[in-house]
Amino acid sequence: MKWCMFLWIACLWACNPNNEVTVSGSLLNYKGNKLFFEICGQDTTIASILDSTGRFEARIPLKEAGYVRLANGKAAVPLYLKPGSTVQIEMDVQKLREGNYGSVRLMKGDNPETRMMSDYYEKQWFPSTQEMFVLPPADFKQMMDSIVRYNDAVITEFVKKTPCDPEFERLFRIQVKVPLAASYFYYPMYHSLLNREDQSEEPDHFNIFDEMLPKNDIDVYQKVYRYKIYEVSYWNNLLGEKLADLMSEPEHFVNAYIDELNKLGLHQQIRDDVGNNFVMQYYNELPEDARQVLQNRYKEVVSNPVYQEKIEETFQVSN
Repeated sequence: MKWCMFLWIACLWACNPNNEVTVSGSLLNYKGNKLFFEICGQDTTIASILDSTGRFEARIPLKEAGYVRLANGKAAVPLYLKPGSTVQIEMDVQKLREGNYGSVRLMKGDNPETRMMSDYYEKQWFPSTQEMFVLPPADFKQMMDSIVRYNDAVITEFVKKTPCDPEFERLFRIQVKVPLAASYFYYPMYHSLLNREDQSEEPDHFNIFDEMLPKNDIDVYQKVYRYKIYEVSYWNNLLGEKLADLMSEPEHFVNAYIDELNKLGLHQQIRDDVGNNFVMQYYNELPEDARQVLQNRYKEVVSNPVYQEKIEETFQVSN
């Protein structure tokens, strides 16, 4: 009998692990019949089905407290969730899509970190594509600097009155800079389209995020939402600019790319992601000789067995 009782308790524990978060609530003006939870740091997305009235309930596995993005269609709300907590939420998707984060109601599970993020997204300054890319380089740089200082001040003003987890605050300050930082990758192309007559040269230290955002920091890489996409683009862009003169010599370019990527001394996970992105992006565009070089050398920069399997499938399909 004692043995049976032990099994029953063990079963209850397994079915209700303390690292889960229960999130329930209702949506108005929603799109489709699904709500998605994107769990930062775990590379996990969980779908929850909405019933005919817009109600839902989901159990979210969390390894540690952190950022979870709740999304329906193009509308999304940031949540700071803690393992073992319970959250009840009501939101009008249409109002959220219009930028009204204050319309979201948390009946359970409210916390300073979630309020800090909602306050930020309600007040942030984020310019339009036209507004950003039409500017000459020096003005673009100055504008980016002004935006960063303004947006940082929004967070600082909130946490003065309502203290938040300092480590989460640090990571969130990095996160909100990522979309702005990514604009530097697109600036040359879009600026030439919007302002064809501008021949201004880029000022020294043009990209203000080169030093402002950490690089090759695995903690930031894993915990900051969307940072992976940014850093992979950053290293590929850096190598692409450095090796631009070799683009007309594909075999030489591939060999040089792999050599230079190895020299960067990146954390293994980051190097895997950068190398995998390079192979998957360029392999089908390369001539046969350059493809052969990539097939022979890709394991020098991609050690992740899951990536290796997908890459080899790509090789087989192409051949």
